[in-house]
Amino acid sequence: MRCALLAAFAVALFVVSVVLHNLVSGLLGVEEPVFFLLAVVVAPLLFLAGVAGSLVAIIRRRIGR
Repeated sequence: MRCALLAAFAVALFVVSVVLHNLVSGLLGVEEPVFFLLAVVVAPLLFLAGVAGSLVAIIRRRIGR
């Protein structure tokens, strides 16, 4: 369950980071790297970790461990 929440958090982080990056870039007129890196690097890694953990939990439940 926690892994699925991690994957959902990663999707929300991606969306929020993209919006904030565009907002800051548009309002200030400068390229802002923090939210960009969160959206491009951190969020996909968290999503993959969440999906992998969910798959491991499902497989363990089916095997019976």
